[in-house]
Amino acid sequence: MAMIFEVRVGLRDSNAGRADIIRCVLVNAGVADSRIIEQYRADRCTLSWYERSRAQADMHARRIRSLKLKGAAVSVAGIKDEDWTTRWKKYFKPFNITPDIRVVPLWTKHARIPAGAIPVYLDTTFAFGSGLHATTRMMAGFLRRCRGRMGRFLDIGTGSGLLALIARAYGAANVYAIDIDPVAVKTAFANCKANRCAFEYLKSVSFEDFRINGRFDFVAANLLTQDLIRLQKKLVGAVAPGGFLAVSGIFHDNYPLFRRRFSSRALVRVAVAHKKNWYAVLFRKRAPAVSSVSRQGQVSVE
Repeated sequence: MAMIFEVRVGLRDSNAGRADIIRCVLVNAGVADSRIIEQYRADRCTLSWYERSRAQADMHARRIRSLKLKGAAVSVAGIKDEDWTTRWKKYFKPFNITPDIRVVPLWTKHARIPAGAIPVYLDTTFAFGSGLHATTRMMAGFLRRCRGRMGRFLDIGTGSGLLALIARAYGAANVYAIDIDPVAVKTAFANCKANRCAFEYLKSVSFEDFRINGRFDFVAANLLTQDLIRLQKKLVGAVAPGGFLAVSGIFHDNYPLFRRRFSSRALVRVAVAHKKNWYAVLFRKRAPAVSSVSRQGQVSVE
């Protein structure tokens, strides 16, 4: 019978800083962020992910132990292949990601929806974007802040499609979503179907290769800091004048670097969010100055 191996890191208290250090180390070692499950219970935090190879699982476990984080217990256990999704699902319950958007796992679709809440049905088994991570929650808050002002919306690194679905719920008329991972795109498509909607564009493509046809009223990019800096010019160029750019995925140690390197005269910083040692920033793109010709034939800027 096929086996996979669960690597589990238990922290004796729910200090988010140590959990974020572990997550960053794993991502830098090649573990996709979408595979890391983070659970908080009372004064304890647990991170877990799954590997096909015992050798790979043991290698990552040694890497985490080498950090010598106080109160961190690392274990590796083999489980039946078909059991891992069940383990994930038992920790994912309906919750409000904003005051009026309720994320509802598909396997609890018949759960009662509180009065006034807008349900977004979601299966995140194979893609990042459950809404439990701080980076996604902060982006959802920015979407709520800009509701009704994002007719044309672009979600870069859509994962499960959650942010794009929230944008649709908040009035986005045309939704474009991309992800480099074809499995994530397949998951996002299934989640669209579960919510009885469709995006105008949903494809597996890197942002570098994405051909922008017209600009967007809101661009959402939940990426790593270095990717945000590297893609800055194209990100800014994708936003329509007067539109919004929301970026997230900035670990607090990297925020000073982001402030120095992510700089454009075209952008005005509207809001900064900080949650569990992660940062997200909302920008607005300046509208171009309007030139007119004075009666004397001179150009003036209004």
